[in-house]
Amino acid sequence: MISGIKPKHKITPVRLHLEIKGEYLTNYQKRMLKRYGESSTRESITRDILIPSDMPLHNLHYAIQKLFGWQNSHLRSFYLPEERYQELTGGTVKGWSDLVGVLFQPPSEAEHDIFWDDDYQRGNINTWLKKKYAGPYFYGGILEHPDAARRDMKRLLDRFNMVEVIESFSDYWERSKGDDDEEMRVLRRAPLIELTLEEMNSSIMIEGGTESLLERLEVDKIIAAQDEVMDSKNLFPVTKELIYNYDFGDNWIIKITKYKDCEDLIRDNLIDRDELEEAEDTVVNKHKPVCLNKDGISVLDDVGGLSGFADLLGVIYEGEDKEEKANARAWAQSLGWSAKKMSNKMMI
Repeated sequence: MISGIKPKHKITPVRLHLEIKGEYLTNYQKRMLKRYGESSTRESITRDILIPSDMPLHNLHYAIQKLFGWQNSHLRSFYLPEERYQELTGGTVKGWSDLVGVLFQPPSEAEHDIFWDDDYQRGNINTWLKKKYAGPYFYGGILEHPDAARRDMKRLLDRFNMVEVIESFSDYWERSKGDDDEEMRVLRRAPLIELTLEEMNSSIMIEGGTESLLERLEVDKIIAAQDEVMDSKNLFPVTKELIYNYDFGDNWIIKITKYKDCEDLIRDNLIDRDELEEAEDTVVNKHKPVCLNKDGISVLDDVGGLSGFADLLGVIYEGEDKEEKANARAWAQSLGWSAKKMSNKMMI
């Protein structure tokens, strides 16, 4: 079913692989992730899932929260790898502005618009999350609609019809060598639309940045499968790798890729065909994602990223101070973390 041609408007299962990987883990942290975090690689936590083909990025966000054990308590963003972003925009304000409302969020994307349905108040947060990642899907924000996004982009360009172009901070630092009395130079005056993105970011503040993708877009239309040939004449699919950034303090990074089928999971004996057929049926008929395979236990909020999580596991399981161990476990449990093993079916 996954590898077949999708009939128009028909919901089909789409296989995604999600990976959190720590780039600067110590040997101790790798041991803790292997020993207590159930990470086979010692440096990553992964999930393989099926999602409905009409699931937008907005709803995938809530599925990711449940899959990795977070509680939707911080900011997030979906964006492209830097190389692909530069290729699409040409590194220019003009290139970016042409794709606002088509691919990228408008410059005035406000929190109340991005988080239009973050209405959790009390009760079981996992039950609340389930309502957000199960279909049918619709997007209730305003600014992401093409006309609204284009109007917002036009307001920015009109406001900065002429702007003082400031040198980049790196150029300033190299020139001044850290001299606090040295001021940043104004290079020239020019319309915003004529600047490079680097020049714009040095000269004015776009609070939400320029790289965030529209969350109303369907995941399946954005990502190409790993062995799929992308047509340079068409914008969609946009990329073979999508990046999800959660909690800009802890800076959790999840790399998301798409596969045309699940043959590798079957070949590696991680699932069997009966399990796959059951999962496909759930995706299509219950309109909800399914976790096929997990490598690594759930993490939690406010722990300092994957390295901090590994350190926490070390304290909980191998700490010599009994009070510190008890406090660490209690704190983790207060954020929804549990040491209990969980089946794939219960992940989401």
